[in-house]
Amino acid sequence: MTVSTYLKRSAAAFGLCAGVVLAPSAAWAGTSFDDPPPSCVPIGLGDATVEAETGTEESELAPGTVEFEIDDGAGTGANVVWVNTDNWQFGTVMLTPQGDEAEPKATVSSGPGHVMAAVYGLYTDAEDQTCLLLPGVNTAITVPR
Repeated sequence: MTVSTYLKRSAAAFGLCAGVVLAPSAAWAGTSFDDPPPSCVPIGLGDATVEAETGTEESELAPGTVEFEIDDGAGTGANVVWVNTDNWQFGTVMLTPQGDEAEPKATVSSGPGHVMAAVYGLYTDAEDQTCLLLPGVNTAITVPR
């Protein structure tokens, strides 16, 4: 492994760990970010939830991929940072409105293994209200082969 690759992976792991330490909310069960949910101040997320789905939950997803989504039509500005602790692939992605209901989502190729993710950002919901999305963490994503 080159020094550059090592530094990039270390920075991603450090950033995710910092999000876990600094985040007032953390999700530890299943593949949702809702135990408790990410905080969105000042307006809150209402009934919206943040989820991570894999081929286990969604048959149309390719093997080795994760789909992050918020079930709030047409919202923008949420970001997800993720790291696969089995193969050390990592990245960040912005959730954008997609599909018939225009729910914010993004799909990443993480490869199979254990994935940890944190959602954050300056989020504008479907009613055009903006809030600061404080990190919600999910450490229970298992991506099948």
